[in-house]
Amino acid sequence: MKATEVGAHLPDLPRKPGPRAPWGQNLSLFLGLASALLLVLDPRLVAENMAELRHSELLLLLTAIALCLVRGVGFQFKPGSPGQWITHPFTAWPLLALAWWKLLH
Repeated sequence: MKATEVGAHLPDLPRKPGPRAPWGQNLSLFLGLASALLLVLDPRLVAENMAELRHSELLLLLTAIALCLVRGVGFQFKPGSPGQWITHPFTAWPLLALAWWKLLH
């Protein structure tokens, strides 16, 4: 096969959009990393004493951090799947805010 024959088919290939990071993805990554770092660097924000730690609220916080990070690193679910709407910023951000509010109050 000649190089010209291969080159002739290149324009026929579908063009795929390049990687893009919309503002929601960047903000999700920032919120997820900031929350994780805050939790790791100062665990006393969650509980002064491990006996008073509320595990359900901590589980909610860790889940919200994971959802923000999944969206932030650019993982994309199949269209129409539950993962697509769970990791959406309008779902993950309020969940993260709720988790921090429950832990701090």
